[in-house]
Amino acid sequence: MIGFSFVPRSLRRASIGALCALSLTAAPALAVDEDDANDPLEPVNRAIFSFNTTVDRYTLKPVAKGYRDYVPEPARKGIHNALVNLRSPIDLLNTLLQGDFDRSLIVLKRFVVNSTAGIGGLIDAAAETGDVRQQEDFGQTLAVWGVGEGPYLMWPLFGPSNPRDTVGAVADVVSDPLFWIGMNSGWDAAGPLMWTRYGLTLVDNRVPLIDPLEELERTSVDYYVAVRDMVRQRRMLEIMNRSAADRPGEGEGYRFSFPQS
Repeated sequence: MIGFSFVPRSLRRASIGALCALSLTAAPALAVDEDDANDPLEPVNRAIFSFNTTVDRYTLKPVAKGYRDYVPEPARKGIHNALVNLRSPIDLLNTLLQGDFDRSLIVLKRFVVNSTAGIGGLIDAAAETGDVRQQEDFGQTLAVWGVGEGPYLMWPLFGPSNPRDTVGAVADVVSDPLFWIGMNSGWDAAGPLMWTRYGLTLVDNRVPLIDPLEELERTSVDYYVAVRDMVRQRRMLEIMNRSAADRPGEGEGYRFSFPQS
């Protein structure tokens, strides 16, 4: 279960997460050299990786396959768009913290347009204006501030990460207003709705990984190393704010990481 996390991206304790930044191919310029694996805990990480993969094989993957195969694509797309829209406050905060006010304005415009004309975010109406989603998290913000990634880590259930992104994941939960509304609202339905959102996000993030991960496992000599290298390459691309077209293996609007949508 590469990148499978149950709240906790608990560590995202009440925000289920799945940190899997994965792709089958990567830009040569960003290739991670085997000597630069930055994986001092490899024996432990490999054991956890094996556990995660087994859990994923019998839980999340079958659910994701059923969701993909039996839920109509328009419905899945609408759910995905709504989940992405709900994450806008986190995107906005992190673009502001990075001092990128032009992108902050785009995030705000997209949220307003999609929440109104897009019927609560079910339709990505803002895309018609040419405003592309600006996807940011606090791990990326820390990287922009000059914080190093630290050693590669494989968390049980949560998937691949590093100290910087682990701290960033917790910060993203704390900065999500919907999390606090769900935890502290006196409305009886708030809690179930919050967990429904996290569950849908988890499945939504897993669907675009079904085929790439199966292919990667089938063709790689060492599945663990292949995932580790692709995770790190992908994260470099995210930090550099490369466009979706530059991110191999990524479908429109999808992000292979902790569910944050």
